[in-house]
Amino acid sequence: MGGNQDDYRPIRAIIAEQASLRPDQVYAHAIEQSKDLSYADLHALGNRMAQEFAARGLKANDRVVMLSENSIEFMATFIGVQRYGATIATANVEMNRDHIAEIVKAVQPALVLIQEGLGLETIVRGATDAECLALGTWDPEGGSTGFFACLEAHDGAVELEEVSGPEDIAVIFYTSGTEAKPKGVLQSHRSVWANFDGIAEIVGIGPDDRMLECRSYTWLSSQNMTLGAPLVAGATVYFAKKFSRSRYFDWIRDYRITIATSVPTILNMLMAEPVDIRGEDIPHLKFLMTSSAPMLPERWREFENIYGIRVCQSYGCSEAGLMCSHRGGARKIGTVGLPLKHQTLRLLDPDGGEVAQGEPGEITVSGPQLTSGYLRSDGSAQKLPRDGHRTGDLGVRDEDGHIKVVGRLKDLIIRGGVNISPVEIDNILSRHPEIIEGATVGIPDKIYGDEVVAYVVPRTGSGLSREDVIAHCGQFLAPFKTPKDVRFVEALPKNARGKLDRDALARAWPAREREGA
Repeated sequence: MGGNQDDYRPIRAIIAEQASLRPDQVYAHAIEQSKDLSYADLHALGNRMAQEFAARGLKANDRVVMLSENSIEFMATFIGVQRYGATIATANVEMNRDHIAEIVKAVQPALVLIQEGLGLETIVRGATDAECLALGTWDPEGGSTGFFACLEAHDGAVELEEVSGPEDIAVIFYTSGTEAKPKGVLQSHRSVWANFDGIAEIVGIGPDDRMLECRSYTWLSSQNMTLGAPLVAGATVYFAKKFSRSRYFDWIRDYRITIATSVPTILNMLMAEPVDIRGEDIPHLKFLMTSSAPMLPERWREFENIYGIRVCQSYGCSEAGLMCSHRGGARKIGTVGLPLKHQTLRLLDPDGGEVAQGEPGEITVSGPQLTSGYLRSDGSAQKLPRDGHRTGDLGVRDEDGHIKVVGRLKDLIIRGGVNISPVEIDNILSRHPEIIEGATVGIPDKIYGDEVVAYVVPRTGSGLSREDVIAHCGQFLAPFKTPKDVRFVEALPKNARGKLDRDALARAWPAREREGA
C-alpha cells in the first residue's frame, strides 16, 4: 500500500476545521478531573499557546519538555506545541523517573513544564538552565494556574501561522527503558499527520465515536490511537490516568464508549478475574482494540467467549508508528490486520527480495509515517534510512492481505539448520485448558545448535506434568518442533509494556542443562 505525501495537513489546520464544524463537541474528557475540553476550547488554547511561544521567541525545532501524567492540560499542551510548530518532548514520569535528568539534558529544551506534586523540580533544574514552569491547571472561566495562567493574557481568537514545515520535528517520545536506557525517538510533523490520519481511516473513527484510553499518553501508541486519530476524525476521547480492573467496564458503560483500547496484559487480567458483564450489556461498544504485544489466538477466543466482546488487534513499533490494524470491527483472529495507508509494507527474505504469499519474511516499511531518527545524548539527531525500516519481526501475508506476526528474527530457534518460530509453539501451548500462559525459547545444544524448551504457567491445582505438556505439543507439532523439556513458573517475565521478555527466559534456563550437559 502506498501513500500520497502531498495530502499532508498541519495540526493547526485540523484544529481550526474541527472547531468550525463542531465547536461545542467534547474533544477530550478527563475522567479523574471530571473536566471537558471542547474543540472550540482546543482551538482557543492553541491560539493562546502560539502567541505565548512567539513572545518567548520559540522557533521550529525548539523543544518544550512536558513531564506530566494524563490530564486535560497534558492533552492541550501536547497538541498546542505542535500547533505552533515547535517540538513537544515527553517521558513517562513513572517508568523513566531514574532517567529524567539525562533525558532533559539530551533534549536541550527551551522550556520545561512540570506537573506539580511529582517531585521532579529539583532533578530538572539540575539538568538544564532552561526556564521551568509548573504546568498548572486550566480554568475556562479564568483563574488558571502555572503555564496556563500565562495564556490568559492572550486572545484565543487570534490565529498565528505555524512556524514549522512538514519535515521539522514535532514530537520526541521516549521508550520505556526498563531493560536499558530509554531511547528518544524523533517524529516529524509529516510523520505525526500520517499516523493520525492512517489510524483514523483504518479503524473507522468518526465524529460519533467515543473512545476510551487508560494507557499513558507518553507512549506513541496512545498518542496516535486516542489523541491524534480522534482529533483528525472529530471524535471524542474519554481518558483515565491508568487502567482499573474494577472500573474499566463501568467507564465503557457510563460514557457509552464505542471503541475502547487495551493491551494483552489488560485482557489477561480481565480473564484471570472476570467481571460480571457481557457485550449485550454495553451494546454501544463496537469493539475493543489491543496493541503493544501479540494476542495469542486461543487467549483471543477465550476473551471473546467470556465477554461476548469483539477484539481487534493492531501492530506497530517506535520507528514506524502503527503499521497494521483490523479495519473497523472486521477482525481476523491470529492476524494484526491490514497495512495502513501512507506507507508501503513488504516482507523480505535475507537477501532483500520479497517473499511469496504464505512465506515468512522480515516486515519492512517505508513511507512518511516513519520516524526521523533517534536523539543522541548530546542533543543531535541520528537519522534513520528512509528507504525502508526493517523491524526485526517476521510476518506472513495471507490470501486476504492480512499480516500475521510469527516471531522475531532474533528469537528464531535454529535446530539442526531448520528455522522454528517460537510463537507457533506458544500458540499450541495456549490451547491446553490447564495452561494460562506458555512461551518457548531455544537453548544451546552441542548436536542441534539450538534445542526447543518451554516455560509454562499452569492453572492453580492443575497437576499438569512435564510429560503432559510434551504430549500435548506432540499432537499438533512435528517432532523437531516439540519441546524437549518444560519448566513450570508462576509468571512469565514481561517488560513495562506487557511484552514477553524471551531473552530473560533463555537466560534463566539452568546453566547445567545448556549445551547438552
